[in-house]
Amino acid sequence: MKPAASPARRGFRCLTALYLLLFAGSAARGAQPSQPPPTIEQLFGLPEVRQPRLSPDGKKIAFLFPHERRLALGVFDRASGASRMVLKGEDESLVSFFWKGNDRLVFLADVGGNESFFIGSSDLNGRSVLRLAESQRIEDNLVGNVANILDELPGDPQRILVAGYFAENIDHAMFLGGAAVVARLNVFNRARSPVLEFKESDRNVLLLGDNLGALRVRGRLVGREVIWEHRPDDGATFREIARHPFHGYQEDWQPLAFASDNRTLWLISRQKHDRGALHAYNTATGSLGEPLFTPAEGELEDSLVTTPDRTRLLGVAYETVRRRYHWFDADRAALQTKLENTFAGSDVRITSESQDQTVKLIWVGHDREPGTYFVLDEKAGALTLFKRMRRIDPAELQPRRPVSYRARDGLLIHGYLTLPPNAAGRRVPLIVHPHGGPFGVRDSWGFDADAQFLASRGYAVLQPNYRGSGGYGRDFINRGRHQWGRAMQDDLTDGVKWVVAEGIADPARVAIYGASYGGYATLAGLTLTPELYRCGVNYVGASDLEITFKHRGDDAYREAGEFSYREEWVGPTEKYRAATSPVNFVERIGVPTLHAYGEKDPRVKIDHWTRLEAQLKKHGKVYESVSQRRQGHGFRDEKASVGFYGQLEDFLARHLAPEGTVRIGRERVVDPEPDKP
Repeated sequence: MKPAASPARRGFRCLTALYLLLFAGSAARGAQPSQPPPTIEQLFGLPEVRQPRLSPDGKKIAFLFPHERRLALGVFDRASGASRMVLKGEDESLVSFFWKGNDRLVFLADVGGNESFFIGSSDLNGRSVLRLAESQRIEDNLVGNVANILDELPGDPQRILVAGYFAENIDHAMFLGGAAVVARLNVFNRARSPVLEFKESDRNVLLLGDNLGALRVRGRLVGREVIWEHRPDDGATFREIARHPFHGYQEDWQPLAFASDNRTLWLISRQKHDRGALHAYNTATGSLGEPLFTPAEGELEDSLVTTPDRTRLLGVAYETVRRRYHWFDADRAALQTKLENTFAGSDVRITSESQDQTVKLIWVGHDREPGTYFVLDEKAGALTLFKRMRRIDPAELQPRRPVSYRARDGLLIHGYLTLPPNAAGRRVPLIVHPHGGPFGVRDSWGFDADAQFLASRGYAVLQPNYRGSGGYGRDFINRGRHQWGRAMQDDLTDGVKWVVAEGIADPARVAIYGASYGGYATLAGLTLTPELYRCGVNYVGASDLEITFKHRGDDAYREAGEFSYREEWVGPTEKYRAATSPVNFVERIGVPTLHAYGEKDPRVKIDHWTRLEAQLKKHGKVYESVSQRRQGHGFRDEKASVGFYGQLEDFLARHLAPEGTVRIGRERVVDPEPDKP
């Protein structure tokens, strides 16, 4: 006779049954009648839940949820099963939050969509709300208390560590994430205790505090070097511990966090390992230990897994085709294995846990499932459903399969391909969808709303991780240096040719669509390889490389003979950048285009669209556009976002739709100025 299953194992079994019930449709794909595709609202409306986090005692879950077309902050009581609203977004958008003790929440909000962030705190009833650090954006400059949260300080019941700007012109401070003042900020009464002050000319690559909130490490950019400095406490003088050439991405050292002794510094070193190696650095002796972990494939992520109080290192994440973990803790490794067996084929992540580690919030998702949250109560032996992010049947969606192909110079390019339903045996229209960034960013396996949206409308979607993308080591990123519109663009072109050669894509029906750098790549593709595409969609894309990053103080840095992002990574000279600026070659565009911009965008200024549209009109080009007065770098307002995708669906249906495709019915929404809720 087999022994009775433990409560924990019984809970897991019950949960397995629940999971299969929720997502049974995906298991029977192909045997079921064709499902209606998901609506735009289902895919791009506000999610039902975002960023849930357990309170330190594990009794409550705070989370963001939709309310009147904006995200509100709510709290769920696990004992009673009741939820209540704490805060709702007004003129600002709630971006993130965390617990400070069991009875107060600290939140970050964006005023007006232009990334003018401020910090606030609230009790759980929303009656005691404090605006802790505020900002205002005037043209390109941030003024007032512009605060960046450096550390939540889980060991401090009242304070957090922030970096703030208290200067009228802080272009220098903004560049590379520098700061003018570091302070411990009391979230209950706004009291600010200065820790370190900087000159306006100081430019910091990194500021790192210990577990008690003392600022221990900083990286300063001096000329073309990063000087790493350390001090044992707040009152001491910083001393140099290392210096390395400044790269702009993936530096030789990447300090992550202090161990519980506040002397051992965990960091990623790339001096000997292109994909990164995790080390422990002893700040007392100045010695760098042997690698704790070096991934055999993929790239080390800058996220450690520790206990909630950060006293113990449990593991580290690294990226391959999918996200993986290397565990230093045997119990956590065993739990991860059990969860992955329970949710076979899915990504499983512990996103939050109680201070005593007995209650955990589990996120489960895959390429056809946006994500579902479960609560694991190890004392009770129960694994229960909390909330699904979106109510979409996985049976309506398509697999995103990893692919690879060779670029013209032999470099192996990885990416993801999503095919429309019933694509087997026929050529289908193709949309190349390059990611933004561009450097250090990548597309990863998992749910992608754009890919699923386009595939459900009958298009194959190729998402290449072109050179310069993250996840493949520093050398791969460096191959993208000065390759805007050149080899980075060739990688996209070669991807199109590969999909065509595989017999998947119809070469006469290829489009390109991207946002941010992906928008630039769209414009570059339409002007540099106009014969390749039948239409293009540019979403907040840069059109003129001469004004790209100019608002971040690049000109001042160049004049000082120091590092200029635009010159080091985009193009070394004005002539060089002009040769790959799409705005200068609009006459080559021979197909219809769609363009979308936010007038409050601090990254890709509206000047990019103003200049581009003038050239489109000058050369008599066929184009459509939407310009949102209240939006920034991407449309966060639900009405604006849904309206854009409705316009995108309509545009593609008219210019690229598969033969015999019937467009999904919905009212086209073109609203240049969405009303406030």
